[in-house]
Amino acid sequence: MIKLEKYPKPEVLVANEVTWTEEFIRLVAGDTSVPKAARYRYRHPDIKSTLRSECSDKCIFCESKISHVFPGETDHIIPLSRKQEDVVKWENLGYVCKECNRNKSNYHDVNLPLVNPFVDDPDEHLLFFGPIILAKPSNNRGQITVDLLKLSRSALVERKKERIDQVKLLIDRIGCFPDGEAQDFLKNQVLEEAGGSKEYSATISAYLNAVFT
Repeated sequence: MIKLEKYPKPEVLVANEVTWTEEFIRLVAGDTSVPKAARYRYRHPDIKSTLRSECSDKCIFCESKISHVFPGETDHIIPLSRKQEDVVKWENLGYVCKECNRNKSNYHDVNLPLVNPFVDDPDEHLLFFGPIILAKPSNNRGQITVDLLKLSRSALVERKKERIDQVKLLIDRIGCFPDGEAQDFLKNQVLEEAGGSKEYSATISAYLNAVFT
């Protein structure tokens, strides 16, 4: 998980947020079921596209690249079941993988919220050791985030090991070249692997810090 910045609200939401919210609240309060068209306004293609772009097509929680293997899901950071008036609130929407969304479910505790990468700095709550993510000592928010989302689940750990191995190969190649432009190019390639658009960039950044310090 890395710190993220919220993109500007999509025009379709600027134009319709109030109307859509009022409609949803009115329908929920009624005696009939809410039509899909009204219930899932937050899945509008323009909204989802912007959410996907602001996190570089990665799950905002586990940093897995999503759409190349599975259509990502639009998530309510505070679950809709807990705060219906935020059904299309831009600040409450995020792009997540199916597994993190399933693990998160309807959890929300105002006294112990999950780490929100749009509001919080994950580095203040989480530690990265190789492919493993841990909560910082005595950090309850970090602990519930790691435990509930299963941020060190086996499939993630295996994928992160593969990413670390790829970076190791790049580092090993640096030593095969004398000082000069070729070596500088390879060093830049290594550093780019920790860039925010890369898969598991927090893990790779922590690994590179350990290697080069």
